[in-house]
Amino acid sequence: MKALEKSVYAQYGVHEAFKKIILSEMQSYDGTKKEQLKAFLEDMQRSGCISGMISQFIYHADCKKFYIQHLDDLEDIRKEMEDSLGEAVKDRYSLPHYTFMCWLCFEEYCYDIYRNSFE
Repeated sequence: MKALEKSVYAQYGVHEAFKKIILSEMQSYDGTKKEQLKAFLEDMQRSGCISGMISQFIYHADCKKFYIQHLDDLEDIRKEMEDSLGEAVKDRYSLPHYTFMCWLCFEEYCYDIYRNSFE
């Protein structure tokens, strides 16, 4: 899908993993591919990963494995976010670092796609 290539984070290797998750998760929505994507991204903005809507990021063990696999990309995305915000991003739920990083970066990735494709 073209919309998924519009992300400012497309240069990171984790982009492919995130894209695969989105393409899989959006299948449960009705409509055209674009409508499915929009509905999925809107749900993500409303509920976030904490809701359990992303099966790959429900369990800490799965997040830890994903984080270790994509550590450099996830930390670079966080740094990019902090640079643009001008402040540190806080883990307000006191999650394990790896779970926090998976959720933070995936949610930011989804928000970026929504912003570039639907706003």
